[in-house]
Amino acid sequence: MAELMDVVNDNDENTGIATQEEIYAKKLTHRIVHVFVLHPETKAVYFQKRAETKSFSPGYYCTSAGGHVKAGESYAQAAARELHEEIGLDVPLKKVHSLVFVSDGHKRLIQLFVAYAADGFDFKDGEVASGEFIPFDKAYELVKKGTKIHPQLDVCYRWLYEHKNSLPG
Repeated sequence: MAELMDVVNDNDENTGIATQEEIYAKKLTHRIVHVFVLHPETKAVYFQKRAETKSFSPGYYCTSAGGHVKAGESYAQAAARELHEEIGLDVPLKKVHSLVFVSDGHKRLIQLFVAYAADGFDFKDGEVASGEFIPFDKAYELVKKGTKIHPQLDVCYRWLYEHKNSLPG
């Protein structure tokens, strides 16, 4: 069954529902969530490595978890679902930022969340090949270098890095 997503306007108000395929074919504005898992004791962030079977950016580094907000789902619900599905974590989340990502004329409204965990990662759904905690500064250098970095990781991590000293928790 096709995944249904809300189509939204620039004010993040629902204007309709469409399949994921329709949204990408017509470049309709939609919602995305990204979660960064931070190590509770060290200054490190968890980057996932996408499975080679992914249709977009296979084998690329990405945020700890992320994905589309389904029709009728809140950003927070989507973030918790993606965190559980992709890396097996059920931990509290805190929204830290909203941003707009535009690529090739296609706009996405992103809400960024942080969570804290040191272990318990499980890649059961097959979307994630692996992951690792990377010290903040090393992660920043990796993102700046841009090799095998998901485009949304770039914009999300640059924001996180600039605000690392004011994050909750």
